[in-house]
Amino acid sequence: MFNNVREARLTQPPAAPAKRAGRPRRLTTSQLVEAAIALGLEDLTMSALAERLGVRVAVLYNYVKGREELIGLAARHAISTQPFPEDVGQSWRDYALAYARAAYDLFRSDAQLLPLMINGKLSPAIKIDSVESWLETMTKHGFAAAEALSILKAIDTLVMGSAVLASHARSYAADYPASVRETVNSRPPAELPLLVANLDSFAAIVDPENWERSLQMLLDGIESKRSAQGATRL
Repeated sequence: MFNNVREARLTQPPAAPAKRAGRPRRLTTSQLVEAAIALGLEDLTMSALAERLGVRVAVLYNYVKGREELIGLAARHAISTQPFPEDVGQSWRDYALAYARAAYDLFRSDAQLLPLMINGKLSPAIKIDSVESWLETMTKHGFAAAEALSILKAIDTLVMGSAVLASHARSYAADYPASVRETVNSRPPAELPLLVANLDSFAAIVDPENWERSLQMLLDGIESKRSAQGATRL
């Protein structure tokens, strides 16, 4: 009897060793940023990000302090990949125009940044490097730093406003111009005579040509002021 039991024990396969807890998956901050952008920054949650990356939520906190820091990193990534102009000896006006175009393209190409900026979810720190480059270039052209900052803020206001209008208009797609015309034409012509006379311009979807026209007007005013100041000094 005992021999049979002993033989049965010997013929049974050895018990599988207990599984050891595996190490957390190794990630990089770049992987977190790319996954966050893919999910969408505005409604991003750490649990959704962890699920996409196949890790526990706690693992993410080895790389970032939390959601706000991750959003900031993603925004910096977007800005760093947008080619802003360099100082190559061009006129201040050409530099300012190129800077504004780059900023506009950034908001139009990365639709996630604009709502985050509007809702105050992006720290002003994301612009520090680009602002410093702006100041370095503009002060070389004789602008005081305070004046250069005022010009930059005016350009930012124009660019962001234009980007918001363009986003709003394009959300209607091809229906936007028709919707505008229908709304205006539903009113008695005598109420809106000037608007009716310029309806095509009002109904047009915001595009680079339209917003750049406003930018050129801003730059014209700055140029005129500088010319007048130069004449006064003479």
